[in-house]
Amino acid sequence: MTKTTAGTRPDHSDRDAWADKLELELTLLHSVPRALVNRVLAEVAEAVTETGQPAEELFGPAEEYAAVVATERVDAGHRSTRDFEGRTPATHFRQGMVAGGIAVLIMAAVGTFNGEELSGASTLLLSLSTSVFVAVGFAVFPALRAAGRTRAAWLHGAVAGVITAAGVYLATLPAVRDAHSFSLPPFAAAGCGVLLGALGLAIPARVVNRWFSPGEGRRLDDEQWLRRLGELLYGRHGLPLRTAQRHVTEAREHLAARGRGAQQELGQVEVYAMDLTDGPGRDVQRIRHQFLGALSAMAGFAVLFTLTLLDPDGGSTAPWVHLVLFVCSSGMAVALFRRMRAR
Repeated sequence: MTKTTAGTRPDHSDRDAWADKLELELTLLHSVPRALVNRVLAEVAEAVTETGQPAEELFGPAEEYAAVVATERVDAGHRSTRDFEGRTPATHFRQGMVAGGIAVLIMAAVGTFNGEELSGASTLLLSLSTSVFVAVGFAVFPALRAAGRTRAAWLHGAVAGVITAAGVYLATLPAVRDAHSFSLPPFAAAGCGVLLGALGLAIPARVVNRWFSPGEGRRLDDEQWLRRLGELLYGRHGLPLRTAQRHVTEAREHLAARGRGAQQELGQVEVYAMDLTDGPGRDVQRIRHQFLGALSAMAGFAVLFTLTLLDPDGGSTAPWVHLVLFVCSSGMAVALFRRMRAR
C-alpha cells in the first residue's frame, strides 16, 4: 500500500482496493446482510475522507475488520445460522453446485468420458452417475453438515456412492458398452456440468435453507434441544465428537441443577451453540477443515494421475491436467499447514 503522511489524502486506488476486499470478506466469507455491508462501507469512506488516512491505518487489515463487523454488529440469530466457515447451508449448496459443475466440465474437456470407445448409453450413464456423486459431494453433503444434520449427510453420501458405482458397473457391461443405438459425443457430458451450475444459481437461497434446515428456530422440548445442541456443535461448528458430547452433558447437568427448561434457561439452541464455539478457535477450525479438504483433493488427483498415466488407451492430455491439479492442491495444503502452525 502507498505510504501517506498525516493530513495527506490517501491514494484513491489503495482505498478502493481495501474497500473491495472488505466487501468481499463481508459478503462471501461472513454472509453479512447487504444493508449492513453498505452502511459499513459508507462509514469507512466517510472516516477516510475526514481524516485523510488510509483505511488500513484506521481500521486495520480488511480481513480482521470484516471479522469484527461480523461478530459485533450482526444479529446473533443471523450469525447462528452460519457454520465455522461463515456459510449457511444454502451458501454451501449453491457454491458447491457451481464448483461441481466446473469439475464435470473439466472432466468432459480432458476426455474422462471417452465416447470413442464407449457407446452413447455408457457415456450417458457415466456422465449422469458422476454428476450425482459430484453434486452430493460438493453441495448436498456440506450443506447438510452446515445444517447440523451429519447423519443425513453421510446417508446421502452413501446413496450417491451406490448410484455412482451402479452407473459405472452398468456402463461397463458388454450389452451396454457395445450398444450402438445412439451416439453421445464426450463433450455432451459438459451439459451435465452446465445443468449443475445453473441449478445452483437459479434456486433461491431461502428455498435451499428450508430444504436443509426445515426446523431452524422452532421451539423444542428439553431432549430435542439437547440432541440438537450436539448436532450443531459437531456438524455446523465442527467440534470433535467427544467435545460436543461433553458440552451436551454439561448443559444437561446444568438444567437438572436449575430445574428449568432448556429453551427457558439457555435460550435458542442455535445461538447457544454459536456462543460456545465463538472465539479464536473458530478460525483454527476453519483452517483445519480447509487443510483436510486440500489433502483429500491431493489424494484424489494423485489417484487420477496414476490411473490415466498407466492407461495405455488414455489420452495424452488427461494425466498432465491431473498432475497440474495435484500440484495446485499440494501448494494449497502446504500454505494452510503453515497457517495452522502459526496459530
